[in-house]
This record gives sequence, C-alpha cells and structure tokens, in this order.
Amino acid sequence: MKDRKENRTFELQETCNFPEVFRHCSIAPDSLSTSEMPDAQIGHIRAYHDGYQWQGQYFPCRNGLRTKAFDRESQDIYRCLVTQLDTMEALRAFCRKYPSAKVGEHEYSFFMNGHAADYWIRFITRRGDYNLYLKAYAKRL
Repeated sequence: MKDRKENRTFELQETCNFPEVFRHCSIAPDSLSTSEMPDAQIGHIRAYHDGYQWQGQYFPCRNGLRTKAFDRESQDIYRCLVTQLDTMEALRAFCRKYPSAKVGEHEYSFFMNGHAADYWIRFITRRGDYNLYLKAYAKRL
C-alpha cells in the first residue's frame, strides 16, 4: 500500500477566530522569556531575511503541548511562507494587498487555523528587524 501524503491547504485570515487562547496567560516553563504567554502557546518560530534567504529559529513555550503532528505542520507552514515570500519585496508586496491586516507602520497580523494547532503570523516589513513570527497555539487544553 502506498502512503498518500495528505493535501493540506491553509488560508490566512486577517481576523483571529481563536481569541480565547489569549485569555489565560502564565510563565511558560520551557521558554527563555520570563514574560507571561498564553497557556495554549506551544512555541514560535522567529525569522529574519538577511538579504539572501530566511534565517529562522524555533523557541519552545510549553513542550507538553508539542506533538509530532504539530512539528510537521508548523515546519510545512514555515517552509511555505518563506518559499512564497522569498524576498523582502515579496513580503512587502504581499502585505500591501491586505491593508486591514496592518497593525503598525511596518507590521501586519494574520491568523491561520491548522489541523494540529492555530497560528498567529506577524510580518514586520522593515529591514534590520525580525520579519516573521509564527506563533502556535494548542487547539484545546
């Protein structure tokens, strides 16, 4: 029997449909940060474009919420984002198409409902900053 790869299509939204994850926060036991984070936050990828390619790193928050399905899904989403938005100009052009996602002079927020987790995607379009945050939240606690 051949293994069939599941076809995964995700849609970016400009409005968060999982606001409940932000209601309860505490210090995340597996985070390097001492700030409170949503109890449902699994972790996040932070990346910047160095002028040639994307440089990203994963930061855990709550490893007890992390699953293999989440690891696969978040890596797939990250790869898709950095492949489609392969330059800073591509990132800026994409963001300009969605003025209602703008939350600051150079910042845009999008949301995505995955199969394994829900995601908040922040794009920061200025050079010399982290340009992509992919924050992941457990679907149910």
